[in-house]
Amino acid sequence: MPQRARFLAPAQSPVGLPCQLEDSWQRSLSYGLTRDDDAQPWVASTQLKDARAENSWVKHLVTPMLSRLATELASHPSIMVMSDATGLVLETHGNSDFLHKAQRYALSPGNLWGEHARGTNAIGTALALQQHCEVSGSEHYLNRNAGLFCSAAPVFRPDGHIAGVLDMSTPALAPRRDAAALIRRVVCEIEHAWAMSALGANRWLLSLHHDQAVLGSARELLLIFEDTTLLGANKLAMDEFSLTCGHFGALNIDTLFPGIDVRTGETVQDASNNRRYYTRQTLPARRYSGRGTSQPQDALTVEKEKALRIVNAGIALCVTGETGCGKEYLARELYTRSQWRNGNFVAINCAALPEHLIESELFGYVPGAFTGASPKGYIGKCREADGGVLFLDEIGDMPLALQTRLLRVLQEKKVTPLGANTTWNVNFALICATHQDLTTRVQAGLFREDLLYRIQEFHLRIPPLREWSQVERFIHKLWHELGAPCRDLTLSDEVVSVLAHRPWPGNVRQLLSQLRVLMALAEDGDRITLADLPGEITLARQPEPVVAQVDEQSAIAEAQGNMSLAAKKLGISRSTLYRRLEKRQAG
Repeated sequence: MPQRARFLAPAQSPVGLPCQLEDSWQRSLSYGLTRDDDAQPWVASTQLKDARAENSWVKHLVTPMLSRLATELASHPSIMVMSDATGLVLETHGNSDFLHKAQRYALSPGNLWGEHARGTNAIGTALALQQHCEVSGSEHYLNRNAGLFCSAAPVFRPDGHIAGVLDMSTPALAPRRDAAALIRRVVCEIEHAWAMSALGANRWLLSLHHDQAVLGSARELLLIFEDTTLLGANKLAMDEFSLTCGHFGALNIDTLFPGIDVRTGETVQDASNNRRYYTRQTLPARRYSGRGTSQPQDALTVEKEKALRIVNAGIALCVTGETGCGKEYLARELYTRSQWRNGNFVAINCAALPEHLIESELFGYVPGAFTGASPKGYIGKCREADGGVLFLDEIGDMPLALQTRLLRVLQEKKVTPLGANTTWNVNFALICATHQDLTTRVQAGLFREDLLYRIQEFHLRIPPLREWSQVERFIHKLWHELGAPCRDLTLSDEVVSVLAHRPWPGNVRQLLSQLRVLMALAEDGDRITLADLPGEITLARQPEPVVAQVDEQSAIAEAQGNMSLAAKKLGISRSTLYRRLEKRQAG
């Protein structure tokens, strides 16, 4: 007797079904569904619009991830389906041919896939079980869905409630062997990004794992606290510490970790399972009453977490700051912690390459495209970065002619190598960096305004080292990373204090070089004292009169921003005016 025919008698259990699916079939019967039911429950477009608005997390957290999987999904007849907590399909991405065929399965947005609507199926049953499940071929309750293989897992909000279900559907005769692993990986990344986004003015995050190398990845355990009260977690942490919705807002950190010290690098022990974890703390923003434009490291940490969310969402990030302040270091850190880390980190310095070589470096070329070209051709940095991060350092120095081509690539996500007639699809996260004021460059006609808006969808300024509020702690961190403990080298408090109060015009790069010099000159076991410090490097700078600065700003104001007219009023050329303004900004 066929498997489904045996279900004509509700009391008789089907042979070969996992017990979880057997229970689902019994529920499907109780809903009054018939296996030959051909109905396709769906909601009106206005209801779908409202559901998408209520589930804005899909747009910000899920859609960018599914877009990055486009190439992987297109290579196999498979689609990804994201539903809300009721089983209503909100988004569908994947292989275009299978997407068209899948219409008869009603997997497009607006269709309902709860068990009550379509019986046993991966989306509805994952919701009912609150865990991952797979339904293949005739295991579906409805006959019309027997042509599908589906693997689905619920997505949990940081408060412990189910937000929706992510499903992968393929033809039953051609299932993806990696479907379960892929679904679990993407869901894990969504839940991690969601927990990271919970950082706020009064909230801080505690990252934990048995393996220190896992910290900073989507596989880490995340706990969200306000002061000492647990407010939320990602699902990995919920499972590890047996947390439920009722614990959030009621559990104190001392209950989980008696006598905890969450300083970076410390290990803690869980009170219930006696396991030890490596930890990392992400602090909230704090008010700072320092002078000038001081920005403490706590605030910068918050901005970095925002930047990570931006990069994960595929939004262009522009990092600005003085030379040597660590712009590329930050870009690489964001890359290693982002959803793009399985791709390449491809860096190009727009100021270091000759103008005639930048285009071929970025976009590649075919064999024989120009004199001196490699006979094998070159795919170019944009294609190398496909699936990863493209880092354009000193973007402000990119030639105008090349800016036009770059803008087109960023808008169309397509690259045409030099000398080629074929275009290549590319998908990467873009991080740009510059020490220049791009707005001033735009006003000077040296940078395209439309490109500025495209590369600076989110702006992060790294303050110079002299504005940092925790320089001493940072010096100790660098000293440790350079391997000083291995040689039993220590810095005296006086040395740390002097180093912390130096102006460091070369910023982190200069400080790092100074520490390397101290290490190179020291013998094993030495304690570095003030006598070991070399003198400061001072640069003679002729300050321009304050009156001149006032005159320049007044002239620009009187000219209503017309730089040519302002320069004429001052009796100088427009380029001289821009040069003075750039010096003011840099100094």
